[in-house]
Order: sequence, then C-alpha cells, then structure tokens
Amino acid sequence: MDKTALAKLGLSYCCPACNKSYPLEKGVIKFLEQADDFYEGAYECQVRFIPRSERIWHIWPLWLINSGYPWMVRKHVPAGSTVLELGCAGGVRYFGNRYRMIGCDLSFSALLKLEDIYEARLQADASSCLPLPDSSVDAVVSSFFWEHIPPAVKPKILIEINRILRPSGKLIFLYDVETENSLIKRFRSVDQAKYNSLFIEGDGHLGYQPPRKNLSIFTEAGFRLITHKGLEKTWIQSPSSYIKLAQFGAGTPLLGVLARKIERPPLLYFYSGLLRLIDTLICPLLPDVLSRIDLVVYVKERNQ
Repeated sequence: MDKTALAKLGLSYCCPACNKSYPLEKGVIKFLEQADDFYEGAYECQVRFIPRSERIWHIWPLWLINSGYPWMVRKHVPAGSTVLELGCAGGVRYFGNRYRMIGCDLSFSALLKLEDIYEARLQADASSCLPLPDSSVDAVVSSFFWEHIPPAVKPKILIEINRILRPSGKLIFLYDVETENSLIKRFRSVDQAKYNSLFIEGDGHLGYQPPRKNLSIFTEAGFRLITHKGLEKTWIQSPSSYIKLAQFGAGTPLLGVLARKIERPPLLYFYSGLLRLIDTLICPLLPDVLSRIDLVVYVKERNQ
C-alpha cells in the first residue's frame, strides 16, 4: 500500500496510483483479500453503556468498565476528536457518541456491529499498513489488541501510528502482559503446556512480553510516556482469568463456577468495583512485574 489517497468509485475505493480497488460492503471498506481464519467472528463484544450526560454522577461507570479504558480515553482525548481504534471488535458506543470514530479490525462480522456507531470501518491488517493519510487522527486507541501482535511486528505498527497521528496525538493502549503474578505463576509452573494453550495459543497472544519490554518499544518508537498503570497484580483477577485457571484440574473447576457467577450482573458490578479499587489503591505499591494487564498513555512529540 503506497499511502496515496483513495477515491470513491461506486461500491469501492480505488487507488489512483496503482488502480487497485477495495470493495465497500455494507459500509465496511475491505482491504483484506480473504477472511482471517483465526479472528473472523472470534471477538465481537461491544461496550454498550452510554452515560446520560458528561456529569461525574453519570460518567463514573466508565471508570469501572474494561479496567478503566473508556475513562482513560475520555480523560486524554477531547470530544470531537478523530480517533482510530485498532482491533475494535464490536467497539464502544460511548466513543461513537463522543468522537469521530474509525474502527479497524480483521473481522468483517465484528465491524458490521458498528453500523451507525462508528463513522468509518476498515477491515484491514494493522501489521501490514494503516490505510489512512498522514497526520489524520488525534488519537489511536486499543483494548486487548497489542498482545496479539508478534514482537517483531510491533515497531512496524508504531511507525504507522506515528505517521497517521497529528502532533501531540495520543496513543492509549490496554493490553495483557507476560506476568510474574504469583497466582498465574503458580499454575504456570504446574503445567506450562496448559498455560501456553489457554493464555497464549488459544487467544492468539503472540505478543506476550513483560511490562518494561513493551514500554521500551513505545519509547524507542519516539513516543513520550504520560501514564502507565499496572493492573491485576494480586490474586483478585478478572473472571476470564479464573475461567482459564479452572481448566488446570485438581479441584480448580470451582474457580470456573465462581467466575461465571461474578461475570454476570449484579455481582459483576460489585466485583468490578472491588477490582478497580485494588488496581487504584494497592497495585501502585506493588512491582510492575506482577501486572497481568497494562494501561498506557503516550503522546507523539510535536517536533516529529
């Protein structure tokens, strides 16, 4: 892809430089020649919550949702900004109300769920190219996308992000990391193969890396760190972790039973509140190597 601006031509977009066309199907611009066998239809969840207003008593649930990812985006990205969400899956409805959203995902079926929510939808492989003009977006955000990217490919994606971000544009990523969390480590030591199957291969987590390694990749790409939060450093974990650990056997199925209870309302709301309080009050006091999840905010320097 040569970065030439595309021209709309009927039910497709055409590159004037090479005459290659990209079909427009149900509002989705398709840059992939064929569906991805692993990701097509795999992740389609959508954050449906929309606050009644921007007053604190209406927006506070954003702090609870998805480890505070929507809250952090709202804090650092002004309303009306143009925002690209990578690996968007079913997206965040609140983002669609607040920003000019562009959703990018490998899954066509996931992007269909964003009809009338995000302004533009791109079925594209971010590891190959981000099909957007230079300096065209104010922020690039993602939730549980980064750990799917092989380490060798991460710098290439950051070059593309740097290209499409405007000066002082923000990069806000929430992602899983390679962890020394004592609970996870205990199960991993019992059965490394089972751990690899459940936490890495089964989820396509080809980019598991320690927190500091990920931070160095962002810094080496020319981004300046604003915020770094290491999350889930204790034995209090997201229900999804317990569901995986329950598959290790030896009495652990009880973990799965409990996890499936707390992942549903109303227990989900109370448990999410507990988890967020621990992340906010206790996790900052613990070493970063214990993090299971990282939330980072970076800025593109003005002189780039």
